[in-house]
Amino acid sequence: MAAGSRQVSYELDEALELLADLEDGRDCLIESGHLTVVLALEAELRASSLTWVSPIRGKPMPAEPLRASQAARRLGIPTRDLVPLIYDRKIRHVMVNGIAHVPEDAIEEYLRRSAS
Repeated sequence: MAAGSRQVSYELDEALELLADLEDGRDCLIESGHLTVVLALEAELRASSLTWVSPIRGKPMPAEPLRASQAARRLGIPTRDLVPLIYDRKIRHVMVNGIAHVPEDAIEEYLRRSAS
């Protein structure tokens, strides 16, 4: 370790809990309106983006996947319970700017699989 550098390490479970808490915190900032510039930019980019057709399914892909905290609410579970599902690849996700998001149809897939 270089002089003056600091390191922090977490067990996997601790890191997943921290990630879930950060996702919830980000959601609170977004929902409170404290990130209005970011929201305005996202809205502008979303309006100008094109919907593309999946070559695998042959149907349009959803324009905006859900943040982990949003997906957790749709499933009726805490974000800290969803994050391990994403990590263990038990629910399909996509990376958006380095952050895991869950497509809406992945929620339906997961619910169907867990019901059977």
